[in-house]
Amino acid sequence: MDLLLIRIASAVLIAAAYMLFDIFNNRNVPGMLAYATLGYGAVLTLLYLSTTAILVSAAIAFVVLGIGYMIYKAGQIGAADVIEFAALSLIIPIQPLPLLMNNLRQFGIPFVVSVLISTGLAALVIVPLYYIPKARRTNRLMQVSKGSMLKAATVAGAYLLFAVALERIGGITLRGSVILAVLLIGSATITLFEDPITSAMVRYTTVSKFDEGDLIAFNLMSKQDIEATKKKVKRFDRLVTPELIKEMRAKHITSKFPVYKEALPLALPIFIGVAISLLLGNIFIFILPTL
Repeated sequence: MDLLLIRIASAVLIAAAYMLFDIFNNRNVPGMLAYATLGYGAVLTLLYLSTTAILVSAAIAFVVLGIGYMIYKAGQIGAADVIEFAALSLIIPIQPLPLLMNNLRQFGIPFVVSVLISTGLAALVIVPLYYIPKARRTNRLMQVSKGSMLKAATVAGAYLLFAVALERIGGITLRGSVILAVLLIGSATITLFEDPITSAMVRYTTVSKFDEGDLIAFNLMSKQDIEATKKKVKRFDRLVTPELIKEMRAKHITSKFPVYKEALPLALPIFIGVAISLLLGNIFIFILPTL
């Protein structure tokens, strides 16, 4: 079997494994699986048998791990998601010709960049479709503030200006227009319904229900409550770590905190992002006026 086909099949299967664990195992991907996929990706990188290709693949993976770690420590992404992106970058370092559009140049773009873009697009579609109805069913507050309206209008306006600029530069294709429309509608909708969507993702729990890797919704806490808790708990931050749980238990913190217990499993849009990237390539290329 061609090595590229092995890489493609491996990327799909690994993304599917992360997705299944993320969805059906309470967003908990076993550490053994995560590190095994990283090791497997390293083996496939070595099989290039080319110093240049190996160094390029390793460099991309290190950048992904470095940036991903900073985002993880900031409480914006899970550790398993960072490792998944790094493993995918080792398995397929550079975006290959898409399976359905193999006449479309990809300009040597790292595969993980294509996956990140498609993952973001998938999340923009999934989040409002899933969480807005859920917020209504569970009687979550569905009021929209004037601030949210203003931010949503600003986001929509920015996309429209971008589309006009592309049209003036050299025109925009129908496919590009569709992608921009999805981005505009998804971004504006999430911004408009930010509070109900966030509420639908959150459960108020005590420290006894905290799990390592949980994210605390600071945007649902007042500045006074955050500062007061930080005075009591030195390690208090968005990201729940074993050290934070231990300190809060030792200091007998009994308050309830808003925690993203119902957050979208990121491995789902990542899987969709992998599929889109393999089938269609980097979707941002469709937006370029020269294509």
